[in-house]
Amino acid sequence: MSERSLAGYLLLPRPGDLIKAWIFPAAFALGVLAASGASGWEVTRVAVIWVALELLIYQARYQWNDIRGFEADQRHPDRAGRGRLPGPASESSRHIRASALVAVARLGLAALVALALRPLELGWPLLGLALSVFGVAALYEVLRSRATGNSDRVPPPLRFDILALWIIVGGGYAIRGFSGLALGIYLFEGPWLPLAAVVAFWAFGIAFVTSRWALEALAFARLDGHGRLAWQAEAGQAREHTLALVRWLPAPRAEAETGGSQGSLEDWRPLAGRTSPLAPWSLAAILAAVAAAAGGRLLAGSAEPLEAALAAVAGGALAALALVARRRRWVGWLGGGIALAALLALASSPRPLLAALPWACLVGAHLFFTAQSPRTLPHPIRSAFSEARGHLGPGGESLSAAPVRR
Repeated sequence: MSERSLAGYLLLPRPGDLIKAWIFPAAFALGVLAASGASGWEVTRVAVIWVALELLIYQARYQWNDIRGFEADQRHPDRAGRGRLPGPASESSRHIRASALVAVARLGLAALVALALRPLELGWPLLGLALSVFGVAALYEVLRSRATGNSDRVPPPLRFDILALWIIVGGGYAIRGFSGLALGIYLFEGPWLPLAAVVAFWAFGIAFVTSRWALEALAFARLDGHGRLAWQAEAGQAREHTLALVRWLPAPRAEAETGGSQGSLEDWRPLAGRTSPLAPWSLAAILAAVAAAAGGRLLAGSAEPLEAALAAVAGGALAALALVARRRRWVGWLGGGIALAALLALASSPRPLLAALPWACLVGAHLFFTAQSPRTLPHPIRSAFSEARGHLGPGGESLSAAPVRR
């Protein structure tokens, strides 16, 4: 695979990260459902904010990340496939300068959008989002500088700054989710719904990023002659925050599972089955489910603290069951969503289906994203459709008996 051109990168630095763009509109839709509707002006306003957030503010933030990580990215074994700020290293000054200018231009364009569309009252929301995104980004960059570039051990020792980095990565998801929800419904009649929303989206972000990083770390591994993972990394590659996660990866079980006898791990899906309950993505996913269930109950209507607490306990327990269901995780997810809605209905919750919907969205998303392999990780939705077509013939007949590469 050839490296991206500089022009292509500057046009859209991180196309793969647009997979996160669903969070903001999904949260807004939950708010609109809870509020029983939204005006055309509100929907138009939110649509413009969403586009500005994902294509201008966040892409500028990713450019900053790539500028700071340029040297380490040039030494990454999957440099071309990751699509970061392109090299070569001899052109670093020119490429970094061009990217910095385009990043500033992106933020300037966001300000121009707010000025040009004054009737939509975009100024304060976009300013607040930009400050929030870059505030979290600044803390992330400080922690990443401290946590990486020091060790070539795999896995590296767990240090406080690595743990702190795993926690701070959820902040961007909390920004997306909370802001989308707040634009759909007024959240501040009490403290518990805003708190539940922040915790749910923040914890989901931790689960999403740590599971993704664990898969990305497989670029530093191969299968040795005995079917075991052999790792090779250098301190200068600055990947301790991802390589520290491999201590929770399961051992490869079969040659077919990992894509063949040539040592390739491209088609291995290590997180699709049962993994350690102490893995950061598992702990964070259960916390997200707890907060989503409590938040969903509060979103559906007023609730006593005990009612919200019971919903939280049920949400966490049902998520844990779905995560340990191995090959039947989607059955566990569907059954868990139905069970949660039924329990809420029995507890006299208003709109129990709406109350269970945040839980279903976050747990379902977690199951989908942890079912990926290194090959499908950059474009999971496209890969899912391709695999679905591969299982069906032209008339819809099953082709499951034919060899299908996992």
